[in-house]
Order: sequence, then structure tokens, then C-alpha cells
Amino acid sequence: MKFHEFSFQKKLFISCILLNSLLLVGFSLFFYYYSANSLRENMRSTLSGSTSMIQNNLDTLLNDADNTLKELQLNTALLDTARNIPESENNYLPTHIAARSAFQDRFRTTLMSSDLDVSLNYVSKYYDHLGISSPNGTSYTKKAVLENNPYLTGVMDSINYVLYVPPHKDYWKNNRTVVSVVRSMRDIYHQYGLLIADFDMDTLTRQLLSGFDTPEDYDITILDDTDNLVYTSASTLNRQTFLASWRSASEISPDSGSFSYGNLSVSSYHLSDKTGWTVILSENSSIFAASIKRLLIISTLLFVIMFIIMSTFLMVLTRNLTQPLRQLTDKLTVLEPGENISAIPGSSDNEVIFLTNAIQGYLSEIYDQNQRLTEQRKRTLIAHYDTMEAQLNPHFLYNTLSVIGMTGLASGNMDVSNMCTELSQLLRYSLSYTGQSVILSQEIDNARHYLYIMKIRYEDDLEYEWQLDDSLNSITVPKLILQPLIENCFQHGFHQAGVEIPPPWKISIRSHCDNTRWYLSISNNGAPFPEEKFAALHQKLSGFTFTGNQDMDYENTFRHQGYGLENTILRFHIYYRGEEYFHVSRNDSDNLTTVTIGGPLKPEKLFSRSTP
Repeated sequence: MKFHEFSFQKKLFISCILLNSLLLVGFSLFFYYYSANSLRENMRSTLSGSTSMIQNNLDTLLNDADNTLKELQLNTALLDTARNIPESENNYLPTHIAARSAFQDRFRTTLMSSDLDVSLNYVSKYYDHLGISSPNGTSYTKKAVLENNPYLTGVMDSINYVLYVPPHKDYWKNNRTVVSVVRSMRDIYHQYGLLIADFDMDTLTRQLLSGFDTPEDYDITILDDTDNLVYTSASTLNRQTFLASWRSASEISPDSGSFSYGNLSVSSYHLSDKTGWTVILSENSSIFAASIKRLLIISTLLFVIMFIIMSTFLMVLTRNLTQPLRQLTDKLTVLEPGENISAIPGSSDNEVIFLTNAIQGYLSEIYDQNQRLTEQRKRTLIAHYDTMEAQLNPHFLYNTLSVIGMTGLASGNMDVSNMCTELSQLLRYSLSYTGQSVILSQEIDNARHYLYIMKIRYEDDLEYEWQLDDSLNSITVPKLILQPLIENCFQHGFHQAGVEIPPPWKISIRSHCDNTRWYLSISNNGAPFPEEKFAALHQKLSGFTFTGNQDMDYENTFRHQGYGLENTILRFHIYYRGEEYFHVSRNDSDNLTTVTIGGPLKPEKLFSRSTP
């Protein structure tokens, strides 16, 4: 039987086994040769990073020590003490308590507050000495010893501000190898001595290697700025051969690189830009060779085990995967629209592709149906929105005409002409912008026309004021949201059924905002807003939500919604898609009822006819 005649499950299993075998054999050979040929390169790469880290840590310690000395140098009390030390035959500091205490106290405070493991020393220009190696220890060195030390006198004569001294025997005859940071104790014109911070090299080496898993397998060697080997932590080292190997590598790469010293050692070096010293880190490679050998043995065993496991897993997986696909494919081959799936035997050479195409066809049909339903919902919502907006036009017209008629009959003056002018503005605005949003300044202008008419009607009985934030004038809002709220003050605040509120009647319109929302508040001194009406309105709003694909009963939602306030708030709710703000409050101290509406300054999505 040819390969293409096998079932999909067999073809998949054979293909996976062959691919798995090829990958396993190829990776095994590659890993073996790569590990054998690149062992030393990997060690050099790792060692180079470690060397750079040690060099940076050393530079950081030296820099921290220099900053510590700089603080001591800038201490005015120490500078005055150093300035006043006279030339004497013997060490001045041990016998003069004030000067000694000044340096002792400051040095000890610095050591206790610092993380540096250093000893601090001061040498005057006359070679008077005081040293602090711990918070409780003080040492002195005879002047004759220091005056006859050519290295110290050379530093005293040549230093300007700061000097980094590579590993050397300390100046105090303690037979320690140290690295020193030296800073001149001076003012602008005169030098009064030296501040010296000493790092013990044995301690410093352990500190620099403390982050290594096996620090005993590493050695640190330091070359000074003239390429002289001044320190090594190795117990046995052929310096001549070691330097020759380093020089060969540094000719190719002067700043950093790697070289081999002996058969079982690899070294990496790094040149410090700060001090000019070269730090060399050496490692015994026999440990890595043994580790790689063990790794190869373990890897081979793991590869064999993984091959067995993967073969078994692929066999079970392909069988269980293709069986339901094959059964589903058989059912889909005989499926007719409107019929149930029946189990009729069938076969196919590529069940997965057939199944994918079939499912894709059904998904496309479902998507088209959803698009049609969404478009239908959008048209329904727009129609109800336009219906509610249109209901407001005759509603306000009738109320306003009634006011004008009563004014004409009562006064018999020319105010009626002015009222008609304002009414024309109201009607023009009411009949314009159908189905469109407006800006808040247009709503305010329309409300001004309305209040002008009401002011002529009620004269001194009506008082109103505006407190507007002009920065909100360009915010887009639904049409006719402010005038219904003001009219509500007259219809339900000042003239409630069975209750007549005595004038003067006061109305205040205020716009303001916070970080996220804008607000428009209408306050009046009329009767309180009925709590049962407020609760009913909130209940209706809570039942009206934008839920994506969820079907909504728009007919019941908008039926019997009434006019005025309820109509306005419902349109406001639709426009901001549930992000609107609506609140009614009562201040008993000044008998003001305030209705506040608002919306987000940056709404996520507004209701429009271009989007569902």
C-alpha cells in the first residue's frame, strides 16, 4: 500500500515519528560536536562577562571610597584641624587630644555609616599619622618610617586631588597588600596632608568573588597602568609565561579579551577606563570538562527516554484526534439544510480540511444573519429616538403659545411683539437639527429665549441667573435637554396641582466640570421633586441597557414615556449609552431643588446613526 493511500491517522503518525527521529538524531550529533568544539569558547564568553563584572565592582568600590574621602576632605572641622598641625619632631596626633579626637571621631562615624571594608588614614604634610581600621581601633606610625618611604613621599609630592594606587605593601609597615585611594587634604592654595583609604587585597578578593558558586576555582590577577604584574591570588603562577600569553592576546584586543594559560586554564582580562589597571580572571577548565561529559551522558539517556515517550504519545494522540474528526466528517458529508445529522458511513482523504471548510461556511452564514439583525436593531432604535425628539416640538409649542396668549390678555402692551420674536427663535431651533447633536452653547442660547419670554410673562415674580463655564460650550449634547428642565420648574415646581408657590420664583442655571465629567445644574425654589417620580424614572433607566447582541424590547421601553423631563432623561441616556449623570437634590436651608445632568468629557462611544 502506498503512503497516500493510508488513512489520515496513519499518515499523521508516520510523519510525526519520522520528523521526531530526524530531529532527535540531528540535535544529538549537533549538541555533541558543538559542546566538544565550543567548550573553551563558552568558558571564555562566560569568563569575560564575569571579568567585566569584577572590574566594574572594583571601580565602584574605588569610586565609593573616593566619595567617602571627598566628604572628609570637605569637612571644615577636619580641614581646620589639618591646617593647624605644626611641624614637630615626633608624631603630633597621638599627644594632642583635640586634633586626634577630631580625626578619630569623624573616621569612626564614617566607617560605621559606610558599607566599605576599608581602613582610613590621615598623613599630614609633616608625616604625622593616624589610622582607623575599625570603629574601635586606632594606629599610629612613626614619622621616620613614613618620611623614609619613597612611595609615600612620591605620592605626597605628585598628587593634585585624587590618586588610585594599585596593589602594594601598605605604608604603615603592617605587611599587608592593599589597594589605596588617596585624596589630597587641601584648600584652594595649600595642601595639608593626605587622606588614604586602604582595601586589604585578601579581603577584597574574597568580596569580588563572593557571587561565584565556587570562588576557590577562580584567581584574580592585577596589572598596573604600566602593565606590571602587581598582584595575583594564585598560589603558583609562572609570571613570565602568564604575561607572555596575556601580551599576545592584548595585541589583538587591547581593552578586553581571553587567552589560555596552560592546558587546563582559561583567563579573561578587562582594562579599566577609570584606573588604567588590567584585571585578569582565571578559571580551571577541568571542572567544566567533567561537567560537560556528565551532561552528554545524561542528555543521551534523556533523548532515548523522550523518543519512547513521544512515540507512544503521538500514537495515542493521532488515534484519538482523528477518530471524532472522521466520524464528524462522515455526518457532514450527508447533511442537508434543515435536516438532522445522521450517522451514515463515509470516508475522505483529508478530513480536517473538509471539516474546516464546512465549519467556515456555517460561521459565514451565522455572521451574515447577525449583521442583518444588528442593522435591524439600529434602524429600530433610530426610529424611536426620532419619534421622541419630534414629540417635543408640539409639546413646547403649545405651552409657549399658552403663555403668550395669557400675557397679551393680561397686559395689553407691546411685550407680545418681543415675545413673538423670542418664540420664533424657539421654533426655529426646535425644528432644526433633526436627528443631529448640538453643542452646549446652542442649548444655552435656546434656553435664554425661553426664559426671556417667561420673564416678560411673570415680570418681577421671576428671577433667574446664569453661572456658566465657557470651556464647556463646545461639548456635543442631544438637542432640547436644557429647556425641558427649565420648563419643569414652572410646570411642577412653581405650579403644582393643588399647590401654588408664592413668588418671587428663582431659577439658577450652572455649568461646571471635574476631571472626567461635565455637569449642568438647574435649581429652583419651587416645590420638591416627587420622590416616587424620581424612583420610577431611575427604574426605567436601569432597565434600558446597551448589551451588544442582546435583544431589547424597544417598544415597551419607549411606550408611554411622556414628555418633558422623562423624555429628556431617556434621550440623554440613549445618547451617552448609559454613561450619563442624573441626580436630584433638595437643600432645605434655602428651599432649593436642584436637577443635575451630565456626561463624560471624553465618552467612549456616543449614539449616532452611523454606528449601531
